[in-house]
Amino acid sequence: MGLFDWLTAKKDAVAIAKYRIWLTREAKSVGIQREVAQALANPAGHCVVIVVAHFNDCVQQLQTAVAGLDQERVFVTCAELLADRTPTDFAADPSTSILIIVGERHPLQSHDDVILEFARSQPDRCLVVYHVSLEDPLLKPFAGEWVERILRQLGMKEDEAIESRLVSRRIQTELEKIARRATGDAPANSVEEWLERNCP
Repeated sequence: MGLFDWLTAKKDAVAIAKYRIWLTREAKSVGIQREVAQALANPAGHCVVIVVAHFNDCVQQLQTAVAGLDQERVFVTCAELLADRTPTDFAADPSTSILIIVGERHPLQSHDDVILEFARSQPDRCLVVYHVSLEDPLLKPFAGEWVERILRQLGMKEDEAIESRLVSRRIQTELEKIARRATGDAPANSVEEWLERNCP
């Protein structure tokens, strides 16, 4: 289901989690900006966009990416803050569709679950989309240069994203391995710092 299909779907459409996988972090940032703008411009219905990250450095990058877009309908926040928010904090009209764009994965699934629980609490349509890049610290160890080389050979351009169930499952498998190796959950300002502190 594409973004337009979701915006025009029946009102009882359930939350969906999917991945958009980019070659570079820069391409991911541009892609997020483009998806937010597309959602706001769609005439099919009123939509609010919540752009979420787990770490402060990514929150700041996302704020820069969506700067200048409709600030009354675009919210950038840290994922942990969603647990204390209610649907009406973002959309007074319960019939408003909510698009949640997640700019990074957390090494521990429990942190991502906060986002999904918030999505499930919505009274109406809510779509969750994860944007990741092959340059993200969580993907680099298993999807580094060789995957990028193959994708480029297959014709993938930097300004395009792929949606692959196979890659999504592989990401989930790798995250489960990281969670098993983690020795704690000390706070950090970035994924890199979290891995250094909690998963040496």
